[in-house]
Amino acid sequence: MEFEMRFRELEMSLVLYCPAMDLDCYVACALLMSGEELDKHIDVKNLLIDMGIYFQVQVDYLDCFGDPETIGKIGTDIEDFKCSWLVVKALELSNEEQKKTLSKVAKVKALYKELDLQGVFAEYERQSYEKLTSSIEAHPSKAVQEVLKSLGKIYKRQK
Repeated sequence: MEFEMRFRELEMSLVLYCPAMDLDCYVACALLMSGEELDKHIDVKNLLIDMGIYFQVQVDYLDCFGDPETIGKIGTDIEDFKCSWLVVKALELSNEEQKKTLSKVAKVKALYKELDLQGVFAEYERQSYEKLTSSIEAHPSKAVQEVLKSLGKIYKRQK
């Protein structure tokens, strides 16, 4: 149990800071180009972190369940033993017998389906989108709202 908690903390740290940092740079550039002062928008950082998490969870999901024709590649996160959102969710939702399956690459996708991680992802995606949309719409700066409207482009994306 302690291993799982540390694993989850590590995974969330990686998820939090990798894609969120990319978003930070793009949004900062867009705000500067629109004449905004970055010091006035420090609160946007938390929203960007949430967007970065959402984006990375999508990437992990599509690697496993995305159509290779649509995403342009065959996902290899399982074979590469990547610490993905799906693995973390599988550890949260599985019993001891199912956890043993996670060490057998050929059975991992079957376990993901048994745990209905596609349904878990769909619910996560819906809730995240609603929360992010509300936060964006509630932001006092119209410039920030315009910059962050790109969220609509990644919602329910297929690649």
